[in-house]
Amino acid sequence: MGTKRIGHARIRSLINKNANAMNARHGVVEAITANKTLTVADGGKRFTIGTATAAVTLPTVAAAGSGWSCEFWVNDNTAATTITAPGTDLILGHVRTGADNATPQLMPATAIPTEVLVFTTSAVQGDWARLFCDGTNYFITGMSRLAEGITLAAE
Repeated sequence: MGTKRIGHARIRSLINKNANAMNARHGVVEAITANKTLTVADGGKRFTIGTATAAVTLPTVAAAGSGWSCEFWVNDNTAATTITAPGTDLILGHVRTGADNATPQLMPATAIPTEVLVFTTSAVQGDWARLFCDGTNYFITGMSRLAEGITLAAE
């Protein structure tokens, strides 16, 4: 075992690289206040929604690739937000909804592939959905305090 010297510039570079990786894990929060087409660069972001009616289009699963993800959080329920998978891309999975702590329900009620996710004006602050891509499909999980606060449907 020998001793390896590392110069100041290399140490600074490693520190910067580590700081960048830590910032990437914390993610960026962005408010959606108008229609928006997400890109690969939007991966890892948390979006707040509900202050204005908005239609959001996800990137194609081919462009997004395996590991791309984002989250949507209701910050205001003034307006509905519709999130759509493009073309023939699918969203697989469920969100849990409930009637203010009553019996929880899954949306959609049956295991069907969907393309459209809607946060309705019934959604309340703190309702959320997380999407990730495996390069072939999008997968979803999420939660709404109220039934029909979040809906999933075929296009």
